[in-house]
Amino acid sequence: MSTGSASPGGEARADAAPTVDGVAAGRVVRPATVEEACAEVRRADEHGLALVATGRGRHLAIGAPPVRVDVLLALDRLAAVGEHAAADMTVTVQAGCTVASLQETLAATGQWLPIDPPAPEETTVGGLVAADLSGPLRASQGTVRDLLLGLAWIAPDGTLVRGGGRVVKNVAGYDIAKAHVGALGTLGVLVEATFKVRPRPRRERALVLPATSARDATALALALRDAIEPDWLEIASPLDGAGGLAWALVAGRLGLAEELDDAERRTRALLGERTVAVHEDAAAAALRLRLADFPLATEAAAVARVAVLPDRLGTLLDDVARACASAPPLVAHAANGVARVRLATADDALAVVRDVRPAAERAGGILVVERARPDVKHLLRPHGGPWGDPGPGRELMRGVKRAFDPRGTFAPGRFVAEI
Repeated sequence: MSTGSASPGGEARADAAPTVDGVAAGRVVRPATVEEACAEVRRADEHGLALVATGRGRHLAIGAPPVRVDVLLALDRLAAVGEHAAADMTVTVQAGCTVASLQETLAATGQWLPIDPPAPEETTVGGLVAADLSGPLRASQGTVRDLLLGLAWIAPDGTLVRGGGRVVKNVAGYDIAKAHVGALGTLGVLVEATFKVRPRPRRERALVLPATSARDATALALALRDAIEPDWLEIASPLDGAGGLAWALVAGRLGLAEELDDAERRTRALLGERTVAVHEDAAAAALRLRLADFPLATEAAAVARVAVLPDRLGTLLDDVARACASAPPLVAHAANGVARVRLATADDALAVVRDVRPAAERAGGILVVERARPDVKHLLRPHGGPWGDPGPGRELMRGVKRAFDPRGTFAPGRFVAEI
């Protein structure tokens, strides 16, 4: 076990002052084994210390700032790919392994984990699960929750707990492991995950279609979704690096060349006179990954995530634009009704939370500030903070937290309702 400060890349450095969302960490520990991690968790709980687990620190800006960080447990050394049962299409991997490293291992057998989170080279498997990260592929492949078979995590007393399984067919009943998906490490320290994997598609093609507005792009997306069932379907404004369009819809397909050709043919028939730009294979994948990276822009004061029914997305995006001083850049998963909007200033973030969040909730959706500078999160506190009001689910979530973590050891304050 080593101690010291953790850089964003996960290495211990004695000269850096580690923080979690602006909150200084008392000390950093980098266990070399799961047993060392268990011992550190047990000590923290016994001494009433607040512990935050991290991989490489790339997504610690998600959620609310923790109340305090007495121990920052960096798991980047627990990075082994364990059992890869290629015939069963499952893989078990330690939490500190990056998504990019896992994909490289799976590629050797022609398989992949069909999740494309932001910055896969810096996103660990633990972070993938804890923050419930996904990208454009969620339109067809699902999210972490859909592909996760089982988890291993450390309970407050240092016990290693396993939930779910390592096979695709498992015992029916409540899957307790799924409670950790998106919980930001507030229920335990994730150390291992088992996923379903799938054959890697042979080809990929992206069709870029110009649009005139959020509503035009949304209407076009819904028509295209029903016509060709794209594997990914993104609205971008603007579309940087691929034509610089003010509004664009990007439809991606995976599979055999014949399938891609058929989808392109039906798309052109649907669009009539609209121009279609085509990106093949590596260029298509690069465009998809660039869209996935959208939330990580360092110049933004905040990134808001909006989720509504897909047919209401255009209206809500117009509301967001009106609330800001100038039209904000955005990327949306058009098939799912999930959009991320880059807010340039703290004033924009405040206006969106104050004016647009109620409209999103009235439409049956949500608006959360997914990532933001610490000062912006402080400004939002009187207005529901990053998460907003969880409503009747508040007490249920607090009950789950008490059951998993009775003394509030794990990342106190980071999750909804200051859990």
